[in-house]
Amino acid sequence: MTGPEIGGTSRRTFISLLGAGAAAAAGGATLTGCSDGGSGSSTTGRAETEDKLSGLLPKYIAYESVKPDLPGENGASPGFSHYPSELKRAVPDTMVPSGKEVSAMTPLWSPIPPLAGNSYFAANDERIGVPLKFNILNGNDYGDKLGPILAAGNIPELLCIPGWNISGLTRFGQAADKLFEDLTPYLAGDKAAAYPMLANLPTRAWAYGVWNSQLKAVPFPGEGFPWMMMYRKDLFDQAGAEPPKNADDLLALGKQLTDAKAGRWAFGSVADEVIRSFGAPGGWRKDSSGKLVNKIETPEYAEAVAFVRRLFQSGYVHPEVVANAGADENALFEGGKLLIRQNGLGGWQESLQRQLPINPKYDPQAVLPFAHDGGTPIVWSGDPAGIFTFVKKGVGEERVKELLGVLNYTSAPFGTEEYQLYTYGVEGKHYTKQPSGAPKLTPLGQKEVSQTYVFLGGRPTAITQSEYPGYVQSMSAWQNAAAKVREKNLFDGIRVEQPAKMAALAQPFDDALQDIFRGRRPVSELKTAVKQWQDNGGNEGRDFYAKVLSDNGR
Repeated sequence: MTGPEIGGTSRRTFISLLGAGAAAAAGGATLTGCSDGGSGSSTTGRAETEDKLSGLLPKYIAYESVKPDLPGENGASPGFSHYPSELKRAVPDTMVPSGKEVSAMTPLWSPIPPLAGNSYFAANDERIGVPLKFNILNGNDYGDKLGPILAAGNIPELLCIPGWNISGLTRFGQAADKLFEDLTPYLAGDKAAAYPMLANLPTRAWAYGVWNSQLKAVPFPGEGFPWMMMYRKDLFDQAGAEPPKNADDLLALGKQLTDAKAGRWAFGSVADEVIRSFGAPGGWRKDSSGKLVNKIETPEYAEAVAFVRRLFQSGYVHPEVVANAGADENALFEGGKLLIRQNGLGGWQESLQRQLPINPKYDPQAVLPFAHDGGTPIVWSGDPAGIFTFVKKGVGEERVKELLGVLNYTSAPFGTEEYQLYTYGVEGKHYTKQPSGAPKLTPLGQKEVSQTYVFLGGRPTAITQSEYPGYVQSMSAWQNAAAKVREKNLFDGIRVEQPAKMAALAQPFDDALQDIFRGRRPVSELKTAVKQWQDNGGNEGRDFYAKVLSDNGR
């Protein structure tokens, strides 16, 4: 949220954290029920440097459960190529002394597990002390359903909201005033010590949980990479194909791999990765005169859009993706129906969990970042936090403390008993230990265990899934390579809340873009879509962001 991301990227940022599939967002939805928000709310945008927010933020207290053996370079995540022989107990037994069940709403980008009679949830409920009554919604529809829920004010005690959904909701600052508890009195400074797992979250991530000069949310720290390009190495090997190193390679792979009669196409969604490879910035950049230019206004962006259209028009994109930008690419990729796609980093290990039990040869890998011309690539940078958990306003001081206790549990990091339980369930029941010590889900675990608790709160980023041979090493190598060429963000260190008017621009532009890709509009209409974006608020947004830079001496 350090700048308006156009064409779907920011609205899909959560996928870059946990992976899981194409998302649709309610771009520009208006929270009419929240239009009478508090005096501190604003629709005109605001910005503060992270150091000026320090008085609102928790004091960082490191908690190290286990040391990584693959240190992250240049901001990449650390890697753990094996599981610790002993787990640390990080959180006290009683987190909810009242015994009252907790309501929570979260998204999920994989099949929703059974909620009734689920022993995995029961085990975590027992550890937490009370049942967590989850309302789990399909992640692809989450944005569509979130706006009406917020407008009606009918929210649970703990509400997970991905950052891209926030960027697509106008008047969100007013909604935050009206609906969510100010956590500053509970977590600012030394007070966070009462919740050690929350105090262990990076300070920069906490800065993104501030709205209207109040600490409103517990952040989910981000790995800082919105996307990676994935390919099916097992199927590439069968076809004698190599991963691409430039745009020409990508086009050649389209021809080599696509076989409609065999039900196989080269590509799913790759537009953002193509745009990045052509050198367009992730958000804003300054031209030679010092003027701010958005990525959609750059010649690199226009070249990349024309290239993506060529992939579509050549018949190299899977028909389900052509027909629906929100198609389930997980199933298509994992089923070998398409061989190259972009996905968030977490999608890699999630697909391994789903597929290796039924297809031991399944081998997805990440394409090293490349430039379209074979030169030095850039990699877009992500925000320090990309998803947030809010606490319902008005529940009372003691209840807020209990709810923060729950989030303290769900924020326990790798190497703790708590992490192992909410990630894998009970040993011997939901998983068994492999000779390496890594967990392997049982058939019951495959049915009941889901990435649900991780959506409440967050934990320091880490590459941990050594149960999948070679995964930790491969992901660590990719992140370290990508971090070396990560683009510097003009707004790095500044917490920006974009003007509400800009939030309404993303969806119409993305709709036009998808039509251009699919041949429903000519490429020449990209200029029209950009002009409409400029006239309907993009130019005002440019002025706003330029002032933010000027005010901060940049």
